[in-house]
Amino acid sequence: MCRLGLKLVPLLVATLAATSASAQNQFSGVTDAMEALAKSSGSSQWAAVMYLADHPEEAVPQLFRVLENKEAGWVYASAALVRTKDARVLPFLLQLLGDNLYVKEADGSRMEFGLGTKNGCFVIPNMLGRVVAQALGELGDKRAIDTLWDAVNRGDAGVRHSAYAALYALGGLSLDELFDLAKEGSDGAADIIEEIGSRSIHSDTGFAIRLFDRIIAEISKDAYNVAWAHFWKMRCFEILKEYDNALRECHEVMKFTKYENLLSQAREAELRMSEKKP
Repeated sequence: MCRLGLKLVPLLVATLAATSASAQNQFSGVTDAMEALAKSSGSSQWAAVMYLADHPEEAVPQLFRVLENKEAGWVYASAALVRTKDARVLPFLLQLLGDNLYVKEADGSRMEFGLGTKNGCFVIPNMLGRVVAQALGELGDKRAIDTLWDAVNRGDAGVRHSAYAALYALGGLSLDELFDLAKEGSDGAADIIEEIGSRSIHSDTGFAIRLFDRIIAEISKDAYNVAWAHFWKMRCFEILKEYDNALRECHEVMKFTKYENLLSQAREAELRMSEKKP
């Protein structure tokens, strides 16, 4: 089975508060902000997101077009739509996700991948469905739960991953239920648990450590996520300045020799923490 590399940098990592005030003076109008949305500069795009979110009446229809057709800046358009809090956004996103649960052939049928198929094993990631499912979680409206469960049951791997995260954010899926799904081998559930923990390492370090301990104990057959759990535990102990414990976790990471990216980070951490130890 082809793995999609879902632990890469999240699709949207935003610190928008700093751009909110300046965005109001940066653009002459919605047309100007829409043009900036399509440019490659991240700072101007996020400023455009904030401006467009503050002008929903004119901006929302244009943002719908950009997102639906995946025009330049479409991922940022999804972020702007979420932040408008406009009543038109939820039904639009629900329909768009329902139409994009999986990658389609030209005739509208589901595109199949794997040995013996005409498409081979090179999987085309369903980025639109994944981004829309994520946006529904960020929107915070529980009316999206049924559609997100449909995305879990019928969607491509990337869509399923975002749908699990959205369901957890909306209260439609508990942490214990995520662990049950991960133990059953449901694709993407373990990744979401790890992401919940990694987002908590600074805000609630103790919770994060307990969560990673559960991954190690309860999803022990998933070597990749267990390796990451040890890595994040190492980071937690480093934050707590418990360097002996951090080094212990660092050495656990090094046992997973086939994950070179993690190994290199663990080696760097070992040097860094060895210098910090009294």
